[in-house]
Amino acid sequence: MAYPSLSPLIEEGVLDEVLEGLGFLHANDRCRRNCTHCPAFGDTNPVEMTPFATLTRLARDVGEAFQDRRITPRRSIASWRISDPLDYHVRDGKTTRTTFDVARIWREHLGQGLYLVTNGSEGKRFAQTALRQVAAAPEVVSQVKLTVTPCDAGWGSERYLHSIAEDVATLAPLWDLGSTRMEDPTGLRFRINLKSTADRREEALQFMARALELAGLRPDESEKALADPRRVSAKDIYDLGSYVGDSPVVNALSIKGRDGKRFKSTAETRTHHQYGIYPDGSVRVIDMYEFKVYEATGESGAPLRVDLRSAA
Repeated sequence: MAYPSLSPLIEEGVLDEVLEGLGFLHANDRCRRNCTHCPAFGDTNPVEMTPFATLTRLARDVGEAFQDRRITPRRSIASWRISDPLDYHVRDGKTTRTTFDVARIWREHLGQGLYLVTNGSEGKRFAQTALRQVAAAPEVVSQVKLTVTPCDAGWGSERYLHSIAEDVATLAPLWDLGSTRMEDPTGLRFRINLKSTADRREEALQFMARALELAGLRPDESEKALADPRRVSAKDIYDLGSYVGDSPVVNALSIKGRDGKRFKSTAETRTHHQYGIYPDGSVRVIDMYEFKVYEATGESGAPLRVDLRSAA
């Protein structure tokens, strides 16, 4: 059978629907970084990672299904959601695979560069190596966004400052390239998202200026970067909730309506509901505006899954 890992979706009669709505093929899920602005804050569950051979097979099958059924992806397909793509590292025989390897199979099988949003390498050698490889082969990514924020667990430490500076130095050459991410066709291949509440904006800007200096940018280059939102974009922090309740970030902007539910429409870059394939093989529906995940079911009423045994 063609694309055997997707056979359960064919049997349920929903393969085309899932492909047309696919937004996530998770290399990793969950996060232990404990950044206070993140919905994963407070989650003590282990990070889940899809074995690289399984992920490769899934990406190949999805890519072949797109081609055979003449379906063109309508969005960037991410390898992460409430997780950091740079945390992906798995043994594959005698080799350690990282997000760079994930990006390679995205380009090869899905026909698009991988969209990366990361809080940085944290000075981890495998993550730093992955960023250097991405910078040397930028065609494997559509866009890289580095989040810098006072909400990071490392904020205020010299280690955090120097780690961010090194990541910026590695990725700065991507400012010379345009974004290939379909949701941001006029952007650059690299962007720093400087996320803070309004009362900490100046503190964040001062940190960013120092990091750019340590990254080796000349004063005029730093000034240019800070003045260009395509390079450094100052962003607000919203209360997206956390694993244990409301966001612990003081002065985070509320997105709750009168009904007490969170809702943040981002229709210009995200469709409301998307499908995600998870490391355990489950297929779920992700509400991108309410930040909720639901079990997806087929025509039989059974939960949707892919066949990880066929993908191994």
